[in-house]
Amino acid sequence: MFSLPENLKVIEALAPQVGAAAAVTGDYISVKNYHKVYGVIHYAQGDATDITWAWLRATAVAPTGSAAVANVCRIWSDLDCATSDLLVERTAAINYASGAGLTHKLIVVEFDCADLGAGYDVIALSSTTAIAATSYVSMMYYGVPRVASRVLTQPSGIID
Repeated sequence: MFSLPENLKVIEALAPQVGAAAAVTGDYISVKNYHKVYGVIHYAQGDATDITWAWLRATAVAPTGSAAVANVCRIWSDLDCATSDLLVERTAAINYASGAGLTHKLIVVEFDCADLGAGYDVIALSSTTAIAATSYVSMMYYGVPRVASRVLTQPSGIID
């Protein structure tokens, strides 16, 4: 039987917020205890700017040595949550442009932690495009642990 908090590490990446005419980046998390991490973006688009989302990597949660991830990732999205609850798998890519439609969007980006590269063990999900002041965004991470553990004893993702 599957239980979200018992089978995945749930980490808030970006608290719900109004755009500030700037790009946003979720918290940097250590992924040394995870096989995969799913970044989930909830985006209420208030203007017609096509927002692009991508993973960043670093060597510490500070973040130290932050750089773009060059690995292709699986991506799913629902580009209008008011009319559908179907996540559609998109073409795997290093980033994802979520379109210009003025809708509520749900985007899921999978990251295989084995693809980080030597010396890196930290990731963050980021918009590479400014989020308008008329838009709202929040992000969550769901980590697939390398070792099963109880909810209260799962290793932290926000501490190196």
